[in-house]
Amino acid sequence: MVFLPVIIIFIPILTSILIYMFKSPKVNLLAFPAQAAMIVLAVIYYTRFIGDFDATFIVLGGWDSRIGISLVNDHLSMIFVSLALFSWTMVLLYSYSAKKDYATFLFFLMFLQGVFLGLLQTNDLFNAFVFVELTTIVVTILVAFKKTGDAMRSGIYYLLLNTSGVLLFLIGIVLIYNVFGSINIRFVTETAHLHKDSTILVFAYILMMAGISVKSGLFPVFTWLPKAHGAAQSSVSALLSGLIVKGGLYLFIRMNFMFEGAEIPYTAFFFAIGALTAYIGIVFAISQKDLKQMLAYSTVSQVGIIMMGLSSLDAQIFYGGVLHILNHAIFKMLLFLIVGMIVRVYLTKNVDEIRGMFRTMPLVSLTMVVAMLAITGMPFLNGYVSKSVILYGHEADPFRYWVVFIANIGTAVLFLKIAPILLGPKHLSYPISHIRQDIVLVTLAMMLLVLGNYFILVEDPQFFPVDFGHLSPLSLSAFLDYFVTIGLAFLVYRLVIVKDFALTRSLRGFKLSFEHANYLFVAYTVVMVAYFLLFQSVN
Repeated sequence: MVFLPVIIIFIPILTSILIYMFKSPKVNLLAFPAQAAMIVLAVIYYTRFIGDFDATFIVLGGWDSRIGISLVNDHLSMIFVSLALFSWTMVLLYSYSAKKDYATFLFFLMFLQGVFLGLLQTNDLFNAFVFVELTTIVVTILVAFKKTGDAMRSGIYYLLLNTSGVLLFLIGIVLIYNVFGSINIRFVTETAHLHKDSTILVFAYILMMAGISVKSGLFPVFTWLPKAHGAAQSSVSALLSGLIVKGGLYLFIRMNFMFEGAEIPYTAFFFAIGALTAYIGIVFAISQKDLKQMLAYSTVSQVGIIMMGLSSLDAQIFYGGVLHILNHAIFKMLLFLIVGMIVRVYLTKNVDEIRGMFRTMPLVSLTMVVAMLAITGMPFLNGYVSKSVILYGHEADPFRYWVVFIANIGTAVLFLKIAPILLGPKHLSYPISHIRQDIVLVTLAMMLLVLGNYFILVEDPQFFPVDFGHLSPLSLSAFLDYFVTIGLAFLVYRLVIVKDFALTRSLRGFKLSFEHANYLFVAYTVVMVAYFLLFQSVN
């Protein structure tokens, strides 16, 4: 029973190898029973160990835990593993094809799932590095899978910039080993307080967080993200936005837990970075006309909002950020999958050239409306819960409250710009839809409604050890706040966005070279060094 996490990691990897060896449509179908088996095993495992997380710690090979390969699960990894299994199941159902090259695509898709599940459950830093690097390589192949010039360039851009970040993460691990004589996360967590005055430990934190910032798409090292989303297939974009970026945020949480005893003052710095990420992301998103670019930059902005939650020491706000990771993964995955269907019908991603979705694609349009309402924080949908927890948790600090509130207005402005594609005459060339894709969209849309009420009505300390019951979607204030947000967003949309000023057009055409992206990465790291070393010297 205790070795089920290892089995769950290897099921998709072994399945991917079989799929690649035979390259047959019948063998491709193995992905679905493999997915079902992982879900069943995960449920059995979590049902057995829930509430007894110490028993989930396993060391492979009989080595001492401080030097051996080890895995561990707790409520945080349970959330992310559950999200990963659900998300991959939806993407597999959506993307399944009888085309000849699909077996190769499916091989990388399933292999990536196994690697990602390993990242979520590992308890030693070097294996975390290995899983992150493998994730980077496989995602690069998936981004470049179409083999067009743009896809190849975007894939290489993603690979090189993320590899630079992973290398800093590795150097940080080396420094950790120099201080602790171990890279076991649990051991470092338990003994970090003994080295809280160590400058080497601060440098390790800086380097590891610089690398994690690239993986998470934080400002100013997010430039790979819109390029990768724009070039990748919609199903890959859904995984990139829904899960791969969240892998960086998961590492951010894990590393801050690990360094907690060292008392490194990260909260103000990462709140500021989160705010900058949210604002820069939404400004670029609003300036675009390409639907995938709009959603990609929106992901950057939402990561900023998440970071403003995760950077807080207040448990309520922090778990609001964790919940927003889960919520954003689902509604952004839904939106990217919808865009894939839109492009198939209209043969364009330009929002000015797409009209009449309600008449052409009624079911798809309905799910899109649900996703748009969820991401803007409408009561009864999942975005309302997490956004409200982050927003109202900062009420004691008016500045931070308004920073979060204005970021939410920006999100609403973006989707008001997208909304006109739903209106207009019918597009007559709409092909017959695939029922499994419709099932995926409806399932995801239903999840937005279920999660929007579950965490309010049910207190679940095993997953979220805080009570969200004080939020009430039925309250007048909840709807008033939402409509005020939409009203202000509409004013901005009518007075600024519709006019498409020269500044907006210049932002739309803005491109950052790989060389300049690296300059920004170096500058970001230098700023982190100056900030954290200054605080250490003051304290």
